[in-house]
Amino acid sequence: MDQRELEETAELAHLNINKEELAAALPAFEQMLGFFAIMQGADTDTEVPGPAAGIAAGQAAGALLVSSGHFRGDKAPGGAAVPREDMLNNAGDRDGAFIVIPNVL
Repeated sequence: MDQRELEETAELAHLNINKEELAAALPAFEQMLGFFAIMQGADTDTEVPGPAAGIAAGQAAGALLVSSGHFRGDKAPGGAAVPREDMLNNAGDRDGAFIVIPNVL
């Protein structure tokens, strides 16, 4: 991609970016196009089993995860079950029955 193509693309996308900003962004756009070219070459004809592979008809997908150990039981260090409301009360920020987790990016 050259500067002219990037300017035309920005214009078609109705981006309000001046020529200096586009020139500075050109290497990043070229890198993205390289990544897209790599993805374009990926084998998409081979079927890849999804997370639900092996689940019997009618069995909930969550049952597979629970049985495979992806989730832990809510137990205190002594082994006693922790009531849901106690866990929520220990959370920092809440939104109703949900725990608010800050953005990390």
